Amino acid sequence: MNKKILTSIALIIFGTGLYLWWFSDSKIVTRSTESLIECFQKESGDGRLGGAITTSTFRDLLDDNITLTINRADIPYVSELGTTLIKEELVQMHRGLVNSPAIVTITNKQINIDNITHDTATVTLNFHIKSPQAKLDHNIKSTLTYQKINSDWKISKATLAE
Repeated sequence: MNKKILTSIALIIFGTGLYLWWFSDSKIVTRSTESLIECFQKESGDGRLGGAITTSTFRDLLDDNITLTINRADIPYVSELGTTLIKEELVQMHRGLVNSPAIVTITNKQINIDNITHDTATVTLNFHIKSPQAKLDHNIKSTLTYQKINSDWKISKATLAE
């Protein structure tokens, strides 16, 4: 009888610890950042339905008041679009990417949570993006700021640097 009780208590403690770890703010922010990266990877066989799903996921990761600041001249279309973009422009650009025939690969991703409080997190995200069709072959260094809004972590500010 004692062995069953101790086993049950150990399982409850282990399950609670696992739950608290998996749903901790740092794990949620890390998973959200990984989802952001996955939204931009595109295989040759990805169809319109897959593109619609990733655009929906991308939109859901962003705060309604997000701004993206691009501090580099080698990113296509920056001269036409400007260096600061808002949510609807970002979603429109994403939709265009996923509906294009371009294949996009992302490698060498590094995610580092620099600072996290009860409602704000700062993340450094570095990666390499390549798409021969879209003439992309860049190492990207970015900073993401997450805000906790109604218990959900949303990206409220993003910066791409040289």
